Amino acid sequence: MNTSKAQKQLQYIQDFLIKIAGGDYDSKLPIINENDEQLVAVQVGINMLVEELKETTISRVFLDSIYNGINDILIVLNENGEIQNVNHVAASLLLYSESELANEPVQKLIEINDVDNAKNCIKNAFQHSKIEEEGLNFTSKNGLIIPMACSFSPLYGANKKITGVLLVAKNISTLINAKNQLQDKNDELNLFVYKASHDLKSPVTSMMGLMSLLNTCKDVQEMKIYTKMMDECIGKLNTVISDLLVLGQITYGELEYSEIDIEEVIGTTLKSIEFVDGFKEISFNITVEEKAKLIKTEKGLFQTILLNLIDNSIKYRQEGSAASYIKINVSAKEKGILVEIADNGIGIAEQQQANVFKMFYRATSASKGSGLGLYIVKTSVLKLGGVISIDSVLGEGTTFKMYIPHH
Repeated sequence: MNTSKAQKQLQYIQDFLIKIAGGDYDSKLPIINENDEQLVAVQVGINMLVEELKETTISRVFLDSIYNGINDILIVLNENGEIQNVNHVAASLLLYSESELANEPVQKLIEINDVDNAKNCIKNAFQHSKIEEEGLNFTSKNGLIIPMACSFSPLYGANKKITGVLLVAKNISTLINAKNQLQDKNDELNLFVYKASHDLKSPVTSMMGLMSLLNTCKDVQEMKIYTKMMDECIGKLNTVISDLLVLGQITYGELEYSEIDIEEVIGTTLKSIEFVDGFKEISFNITVEEKAKLIKTEKGLFQTILLNLIDNSIKYRQEGSAASYIKINVSAKEKGILVEIADNGIGIAEQQQANVFKMFYRATSASKGSGLGLYIVKTSVLKLGGVISIDSVLGEGTTFKMYIPHH
């Protein structure tokens, strides 16, 4: 073969290799000059290498897509616990860039109290070829603690030698939150069964005792006293049953949203309790911002919230004071309204304020209700997708603030 022809064919092969280096693995080098066995062998060999390179590249891309597409954190560690590689989930969830984690000790990501457990897992995976499982708390770059269910698996290289450890970490924050919420609900249910049965049984037992006394009593004045006491027991029983029925409706009832007039609902609510003891001692100051006059929400629940909060303020007023007031202010907020109900009543001690929304909690021994009123309020607010807070000073008064969204 003459020199110029050989150079031309070599140049052709060189151009083809440059194309392959650029990532074009679908091309094939055509057989040039079939009479030259050496050249044919080189060309066939190149095509075989390109096919193998193509397969290897596709496999690597496929594995990378799995590695970075999985929803769990994946971290490759060496024997010393240094980070060799992380997937995108690890970087985004923990707020680090992949370069920030390269060759860093894994304890950079783990809460200090869990570091020794993590080191032991890595050691066992390397020395004993064991898959270790452990619950660990991770720490993100901004200091957020994230609970993780972790497994440490040995990675094998040539000759079945362990070359690293794969740490797989699953974020279990949602699971733990759900578990905690379930525990809270179970605790509430147990308390509900106990307190409801107690609060229902207590007035019934009292009435049975009074009825026994009434049956043997012959003095009219004494009978009147027993009758009055029985009437009070019936009132307590009715309060508990009514609150339990309301709570059941809130928990299991279907919501029917409609546009309501805030001023009209407040007026109707006040009208319904105008004969409650202490109502006439209160001065009401009501302000409704023009943009907040109408809202689409569940009217019954909204009225229940107002009724309980206003009734609460009336019950715990400064008795005998000529200056008792309840201020109701409604203002427009983004996608909803803010309702503030403030009074200058007896107030609530700071250490008790965290408990006032709990079922059957009574902040004072002078409590006149079932202990369900504020629990009903919070349950209703949450059902409407809102939030509620309390600010109170003992001896000075209480302010409830709640945000109710438009539906």
